[in-house]
Amino acid sequence: MQIKSLSKKEDIKEVAQIAHQCFRGYASAKDAFKWISCNFNAYPRAQYFIAKEKGKIIGYILWLEKGGFRKEAVWELEQIAVLQDYRGRGVGTRLIVDSLALIKDYLKKRGSVLKVIEVTTGAGNEAQKLYRKTLGAKKEAMIKNFFRGDEIIMLARY
Repeated sequence: MQIKSLSKKEDIKEVAQIAHQCFRGYASAKDAFKWISCNFNAYPRAQYFIAKEKGKIIGYILWLEKGGFRKEAVWELEQIAVLQDYRGRGVGTRLIVDSLALIKDYLKKRGSVLKVIEVTTGAGNEAQKLYRKTLGAKKEAMIKNFFRGDEIIMLARY
């Protein structure tokens, strides 16, 4: 498995199909494509990374920088998705760990350091365990009745 930056516009369609399969919030793959294209075009503030296996994109992660290009940077793990058939194989862990290393390299080149990572996820989402394990993120707050229910805000401080 290879983790790399989403750099080709032609790969957006495949990422959008994964988003549509993994997130109920997208009415269609076309809506997912529009959203992902907008974020793709917001580079370097928004950065996508993909997991590829045997030439197929099997997952992706989206990181967003918050509050401007600061010396002490705050980033949000905005979205992570892995195709159903590839779950439980460490793809999510690799996406987080490997892409975060690339984000840190990017920050170092511009003279910045990572200060905080924010993750917002459903209160009942099992992925909270993944965020604790890979990022050291801790629950900071709960937002009632947000998106499809209660949401948890988790932060990892560096």
